Amino acid sequence: MKSLYLYLLLIVGTVIFLCSFTMERGRHIYRNHWTIPAQQNLKIKNSSKEDLEVVLYNPSQTSDLKYMNSSNELKVLPKNDSVKTRINFANEFYVVNTASSESVFRLKILNNSGRIKAFIKKQLPKN
Repeated sequence: MKSLYLYLLLIVGTVIFLCSFTMERGRHIYRNHWTIPAQQNLKIKNSSKEDLEVVLYNPSQTSDLKYMNSSNELKVLPKNDSVKTRINFANEFYVVNTASSESVFRLKILNNSGRIKAFIKKQLPKN
């Protein structure tokens, strides 16, 4: 009788645990990192063209990175720091390395539903 009670308690606990997760179809957290050569830019495109919440990481101990937000403003991403912001992927998104050495850049996109493509560019677009 005692083992039946424990077995039933285990089943109920498992059902409650599994029901606590909410699944949103097609959405996931996207994580990646890139090495940006000196004096070059990383262009990131998302096929979903949405306004998404992202976390930008600069793990470099020596130099700052810059990123171009949705309103074409260059903002600083301090060394060994992260910034949580919203990026509109309908526009172009750039990460700028102004240092004399290559830098690593990490990105986490929350609730992403599209495909990510990244390109190294020598110059920023002129607006």
